[in-house]
Amino acid sequence: MDYSEYNVKEMEQFLKMTGDLYDVVRLVDPLECREITIKDGQLSIANGCYNVWESSQRCKNCSSYKACVSGARREKEEYFENQVFHILSNPVKLAQDDGTVLSCVIEFITVHKATEDEINHVNDRRSEAFEPATLIDPLTGIYNWDGFHQKTREFLDLHPDEACCIMAGDIAQFNMVNSLFGRERANDILIEISRQLQSFAPDDSIVARLQADQFATCMLSSQFDNSRLLDVIESIDLLLDDSAFRMNFTVGVFEVKDRRLPISVMFDRAVMALVRNRTEHASQISHFDETMLEELRYQQKITSGFERNLANDEYCIFIQAQVDKDGKILGGEALARWVRPNGEIVPPIRFIPVLEKAGLIARLDRRVWELAAKKLKEWENTPLSHLYLSVNISALDFYYIDVVDAITSLVEKYQIDRSKLKLEITETAIMSDAEKQILRVHELRNAGFIVEIDDFGTGYSSLSMLKSIEADVLKIDMSFLRETDRDERSRKVLQSIVKMAAQLGMETITEGVETKEQVDMLVSMGCRMFQGFYFARPVPVSEFEEMAKG
Repeated sequence: MDYSEYNVKEMEQFLKMTGDLYDVVRLVDPLECREITIKDGQLSIANGCYNVWESSQRCKNCSSYKACVSGARREKEEYFENQVFHILSNPVKLAQDDGTVLSCVIEFITVHKATEDEINHVNDRRSEAFEPATLIDPLTGIYNWDGFHQKTREFLDLHPDEACCIMAGDIAQFNMVNSLFGRERANDILIEISRQLQSFAPDDSIVARLQADQFATCMLSSQFDNSRLLDVIESIDLLLDDSAFRMNFTVGVFEVKDRRLPISVMFDRAVMALVRNRTEHASQISHFDETMLEELRYQQKITSGFERNLANDEYCIFIQAQVDKDGKILGGEALARWVRPNGEIVPPIRFIPVLEKAGLIARLDRRVWELAAKKLKEWENTPLSHLYLSVNISALDFYYIDVVDAITSLVEKYQIDRSKLKLEITETAIMSDAEKQILRVHELRNAGFIVEIDDFGTGYSSLSMLKSIEADVLKIDMSFLRETDRDERSRKVLQSIVKMAAQLGMETITEGVETKEQVDMLVSMGCRMFQGFYFARPVPVSEFEEMAKG
């Protein structure tokens, strides 16, 4: 079995299939130290998994906990009533129907009667084996990640008939506090946040610092006071009154309705509310709702079906023409599109960010690169042989794959002119690790590729980058162009960029051109290539080919 991701029904079937192969096969949530039962596709949390070893809580050497956090298989032996339990812990992700994914472990356990030597060996190390794991965060004195999971479950069990809520809170870009003010000041702030949250939460509530600046609480919903929490948040934001950095503590709240859910899933939903809140710049407190769950289901559907959709050629390319001042097509930019079997075109904003978050965007980009290379091969010895295609290379592509090797392999596979497959690399991708990325750009140019710097003007290191990197084309971002329509100062800056690029031996392409006035202005500045809705929108390949034939 490939221990990756399975839905609940698949896991239920697998547990039944393997049940006869071992003395015990069980699914556990090591973060809560609870067994997970599945019956008729329904998941529920059962007793503490450690009870069988005569322990009251998770042990320091828990192999399943280590397997869960490391993502790697672990083994160990436990001794109980003159029997040796050999435990093979295998990490697995359990995808639920609502789109949430639970990290858990399948334990395959074999049991045999202990020999005298084994009994002596186990007794020698028993005190170490059963030493309890710490539940307290040493910096703040409140519960840590393990303590939060264990004590929150106990809290919910103590209040079976009362509504409860879980709260997640953190500070946006807290790493800046460490950078600007030092670790000691950052630690003082974390300690004070814990005190503020303890003052907000009733005495029997659970308050924890899970990691870095991430905090969590669990309390009765009847004791949750929104106005008091806003006062606490304001006090936290004022802990650092400095013009260099303004703290922003944001909170997400999840109302517990289904107590069968693992605590980690409940907390993740509070985090979802927090993230949505911060993304949409809403108030500083946001409550989880079903629309967030629908979005999670949608994201899960995209990621789980990605490989199948890729194999079915649902991911294809559209091409947006790049033209001269008279509208003559010189080539185009190949853009990823998702076209469902029924002909529906899914907007890129609905799937690109999801694939980026899931670490799948490099797979999609490689498909775009290959489709572009294949199309260039098809155009050889036809009236379209003069055209080029440009493809995008993102910062994540450099992270996940060897871009130089991947691109070079494609042109060798299809035996195409390297100068016809142009490479657009974002300014952000280059500046994410400037020294290394500049070397890669040089490798690509030395291999015969034309390199374009994409989205120029959107970052903060543009000029310092240009003095260090040699590229062939500067692609000026459309947002910069919009400013020139209203601001004479921006117009002068744009004109200087076009002139500077020419002095550096670089062509310029301006994207996002939408009016004839913009074209005339850019031509007067010396720009010779354009891309935008004024000339053409991204269209299917066949439509682009007809346009290019004239």
